[in-house]
Amino acid sequence: MRQHLPHACDHPAAHRLLALLATYRFATTTQLARLTAEAYGSLSSAIRQTLRHLARLQEHDLVTRLERRVGGWQGGSTVSIWTLTTRGRRVQTGSRSRQRPRSLSTSFLAHLLAITETSVQITETARSMTDASATITTEPGCWRSYLGPAGQQLTLRPDLHAVVTSPHYDDHYFIEVDRDTENPARVLTACQRYAAYYASGAEQRVCGVFPLVLWVVPNATRCQQLRRVIASDQRLPAALFAVITNQQIGETIRNGVAA
Repeated sequence: MRQHLPHACDHPAAHRLLALLATYRFATTTQLARLTAEAYGSLSSAIRQTLRHLARLQEHDLVTRLERRVGGWQGGSTVSIWTLTTRGRRVQTGSRSRQRPRSLSTSFLAHLLAITETSVQITETARSMTDASATITTEPGCWRSYLGPAGQQLTLRPDLHAVVTSPHYDDHYFIEVDRDTENPARVLTACQRYAAYYASGAEQRVCGVFPLVLWVVPNATRCQQLRRVIASDQRLPAALFAVITNQQIGETIRNGVAA
């Protein structure tokens, strides 16, 4: 059962921050400020106000801050990473499960932050476009259950599902955030799962289209590597997959995948 916020924290901005942390699990101060920036006059103002509300939520044991050195973030320097406490999750979702954020490995935490960053960039890009909006679903809400060829129950587990909507089009994406830590063979296995889900027709029956499977990688070398690996399997529908770097997210959302 959800609980009410303490009176000192009962502010729309605080509610929004708690909701974002419930959605993404982990986010840096700057990521949270960017996600809420439309409520402020500038990003610097958003950062100041976000820190103020987070400090108040921390005083009431609703959020906690991890000071963790995570590779790939601000040159590997220590960044402030926020997450809900056990009490904060109970207030926000009603869940009574205990939160142990400090037990997470640095690599897993970096993956979660990369997923958050991908969502932030999609959100910012959609805001910058005329008459466009982005609907982003995180896991497990973006997962898909379907029947395999032998009638077995299977589950597809993308990191994100995104729909970018404008008056002229709807672009649908399944997004996999890759940090160059997985063996390419595992990436190929994941692509084969997407191809199997595509062949099932389950997504098309519900949505009318099958989303582009977008692999977001950290650098051009990994981008070329995964493109070669995916192209090596002739059974995979080539038009189903695209590989981009994280620097290309905005351009891809605005103009589609470059040929």
